[in-house]
Amino acid sequence: MTNTTKTLVVVACLALTTASTVAAQTPAAQVPPAPATRGFVNVDFGAQPARGTINTANSFPKYDETVTFAAEGGVANGPFFQVAGGVNVWRSLSVGVGYSRFSSKSDSTVTATVPHPLFFNQPRTSSQVAPDMQRTENGVHLMALWLMPVTDKIDVSLFGGPSFIRVEQQLIASVTVIEGTQNFTPGVTTNSGTAKGANVGVDGTYMINRNFGVGLLLRYAGGKVDLESASAVKVGGFQAAIGARVRF
Repeated sequence: MTNTTKTLVVVACLALTTASTVAAQTPAAQVPPAPATRGFVNVDFGAQPARGTINTANSFPKYDETVTFAAEGGVANGPFFQVAGGVNVWRSLSVGVGYSRFSSKSDSTVTATVPHPLFFNQPRTSSQVAPDMQRTENGVHLMALWLMPVTDKIDVSLFGGPSFIRVEQQLIASVTVIEGTQNFTPGVTTNSGTAKGANVGVDGTYMINRNFGVGLLLRYAGGKVDLESASAVKVGGFQAAIGARVRF
């Protein structure tokens, strides 16, 4: 073995020894554990921005002629709340169920044509406003979700499934003519029904640690229902919310 070879062997041995010593003295990098994936619970607060209208109309005899009326009620936007949970069933596929609640108030306008109590063919048409008509929607949403990790802290879920939304809507279903006059008062009633529809959307999550995070929900959940005083009433709509994410 030449002097050069001996020198290289000694240097290599010293280098390996030094590297081993440094490695032994330097703690391993702490890699955060991946988010838990067995199941989830989401709690969201947001808004349902869609607006709409509900129209009602009817007629009835009065003063040997006919009273006619038509009412138009608005559906305003309002706050939206949801709590949902689910479990993983296969790879990135989970199934879950959510409960949501939406509420809003809006005015309704009714226009009625009332005959004259003494003279034929002298009707009077006038309008009134019924304020703060209440609408509430309580929904149950079944979902299949596919989870797609983006980074070790961020993931996106695509989901969809059937929705069942119970709506209660105040509306003007009748008018009462004040006897002996052409004045009237609106008759406010509450109609209810259950819409069978669908939900589809995306949920983005940032995990603060393995079990807790924050998220953004964007989805459509809605359908149509026939009420006693109005048909083909739209229920639900586009919803956006932020909230807490729990993984286990």
